[in-house]
Amino acid sequence: MIEGDIYYIESRLQAIDPDYFLVRRGAKIEVHNRGQRGGTYALTVPFDTLDARTVEWVRRTRAERAADFLREQARENAAAERARLSRLTAKSAHAVERALSAL
Repeated sequence: MIEGDIYYIESRLQAIDPDYFLVRRGAKIEVHNRGQRGGTYALTVPFDTLDARTVEWVRRTRAERAADFLREQARENAAAERARLSRLTAKSAHAVERALSAL
């Protein structure tokens, strides 16, 4: 049990899979799974606090959801790239308008 687990995250993870356990490494918290081949490390919690987001993150990243998770990540990355290109295009258009108005 991890000290300060006020939301019982470790117990909630064990409800998903009884082999889950948490390990604190400095400021980071890792999720491990005793039943996993090749070592117990599963992931490092990507949040500053241990809360319900951790449970949801573990559900999303479980091995049986790997293909779905990778598709979700690809969609999110593509959307972020489209937004970045849109901002860049708007910024470039604005710069061209300013340059042409100065002529």
